Amino acid sequence: MDGTNLGIITLIPALGFLVFALVTKKCILSILLSGILGYIFYYKAAFFIPMMDALLSASCDADNNYIVIICLLFGCFVQLLRQSKGAVAVGDLARRYIKSEKQVLFMTWLCGIVIFIDDYLSILVTANCVLSLSDEHKTPREMICYIINTTSAPVCLIIPISAWVVFFSGIFEQQKEAAVVGDSAMSIYYHIMPYFFYPFLCVIFVLLVILGVVPKMGGIKKAYQRVEETGQLWPPSSNMQNQGDELGEVMGAISDNKEKEEKEITPHLWAFIVPMAVVIIVTLWLGDILYGVSCGIFACFILFVPTKIMSLSKFCDNCYKGLEDMLFIAVVLVTSLFYRESITLIGLPDYLIDVAGPYMSAAWLPAIAFILVGIVCFATGNIWSIPAVCTPIILPLAASSGASIPLTLGAIISAACFGAQACFYSDVTLLSASACRINNVDYAIAQLPYIGIVTAISFIAYVIFGFAMS
Repeated sequence: MDGTNLGIITLIPALGFLVFALVTKKCILSILLSGILGYIFYYKAAFFIPMMDALLSASCDADNNYIVIICLLFGCFVQLLRQSKGAVAVGDLARRYIKSEKQVLFMTWLCGIVIFIDDYLSILVTANCVLSLSDEHKTPREMICYIINTTSAPVCLIIPISAWVVFFSGIFEQQKEAAVVGDSAMSIYYHIMPYFFYPFLCVIFVLLVILGVVPKMGGIKKAYQRVEETGQLWPPSSNMQNQGDELGEVMGAISDNKEKEEKEITPHLWAFIVPMAVVIIVTLWLGDILYGVSCGIFACFILFVPTKIMSLSKFCDNCYKGLEDMLFIAVVLVTSLFYRESITLIGLPDYLIDVAGPYMSAAWLPAIAFILVGIVCFATGNIWSIPAVCTPIILPLAASSGASIPLTLGAIISAACFGAQACFYSDVTLLSASACRINNVDYAIAQLPYIGIVTAISFIAYVIFGFAMS
């Protein structure tokens, strides 16, 4: 589809997306409405049929559907691991050796590293493993939540076997400018991993906090003072979340009367280790994560059903729930491709290059992309759709200005990670707070000093590397 530069009008769909997202909080609706605006501007009254053809084309795109299928299969696999309780056995084993609060914190950090295949799985399993133990050692819930949240999404980005990796590699592969980085989606991702400054710094920084190298500050410091003075492990606003004895239901878990009537599953270490090993080995052996996750699901079937960890019916129900969990990401992938075609049609990338290109410094562009995309992700909570929408705009600018494409892609990934961790109402933050039975606003405010430090260091790193690589 050949684009035509419509001048300043081309900015309206992009600005419209931000307005729609902020007002409605519905990112898929915002992407669709913004994309439709592009077709209206280009075709005017005759926009409907070309727009529907573009939606059909985006839905049938082979490369995009490959990523969608992997995301859906990942949803099945992760849900099976959650419900098998295999990862709980990992935590039970580690608990035998925990003797101090610092060891509890380190174990929490280590669980976040080990359970790298999915951020939801990491949060749910780690919280269930350590929360009662951390309470015994009088650790504020804010601190535990900070560690769990900080080792969920960042680790999933650093270790390239997760739905995050599949999603972002698919988005980047759609851009012709990214072809200089690698010849496939995963090749592009592997080559830009050294520039994931924010995720790497998050994981290292939280360890420094645990070891005491970085002192307690802000809300975390006040939380420790509260525990010391009152013995209260959570702020007063979180009392409602702690009325029961058991962890409340959290996002992403199956919960119905039928499940509650079933007998409790006994956690087995092999129920986690074997399927995970199958995914990793097959992916490395055949060089395709699609084969790895497919074999992982098959391994879950032959392990869980015959051993009665779950019935055939429950196995299928868990797969259906996993598909449901990932359906949002699949729709974002399709609608973002539709949106990309829309802004290309009206010439938004060309317009931005013409206007901003002469003033855009190659050295500063990655750092600016990190800040701008991060701020929008933080403001909207749309950590999946914002990078998908911004990448087709940022990469042409990077290519025209001579900025490093790998560094710019790394900045976009870092910005999404920042949004996931820092936004008060992102899915990852809400899930972490819910799993730790603490108010999400209390937690988000408590972690702000640490987030600010890591963000500032990441920004400086992108500036330095921007000048070095331009």
